[in-house]
Amino acid sequence: MKDEIRSMASAVLSEVLRIPVSADHNIYRSNTEQWDSLKHLELILLLEEEFHVRFSAEQVANINCLEDIVGILGGDK
Repeated sequence: MKDEIRSMASAVLSEVLRIPVSADHNIYRSNTEQWDSLKHLELILLLEEEFHVRFSAEQVANINCLEDIVGILGGDK
């Protein structure tokens, strides 16, 4: 299940940031120039649409990398 979430989330992240992101490559907001505040909101909206979920404000603020997304969607966070 988590592998599927990771794969789908990495595809969304790659689409939004327009950079290649593999499911085993964990990029961070802090070291990715393209991942600014507007791209972060775009990412959140696309993830919510793709996974049919709504993130809380706290979850949105705590998403800083692919593993954060996987953890939230997988129920770990």
